[in-house]
Amino acid sequence: MGMRWSNWVGFLMLVIFLFIHEPIWLFLSSDTTNILWAIPVAAYVIAVAVLLTRGAPDPNRT
Repeated sequence: MGMRWSNWVGFLMLVIFLFIHEPIWLFLSSDTTNILWAIPVAAYVIAVAVLLTRGAPDPNRT
């Protein structure tokens, strides 16, 4: 199974998230009014997971 461009985008997003997760976590845990920031963070992680798990098209299928 090959890698699509979307898999590479998901991998790049995951690498970026690995570097920025600590400031995001500290920001979210500093005050309970910042909990709404968890929604876009969760959406970001879901988008990364979807992009990483998409497979390449089957070359035998037209």
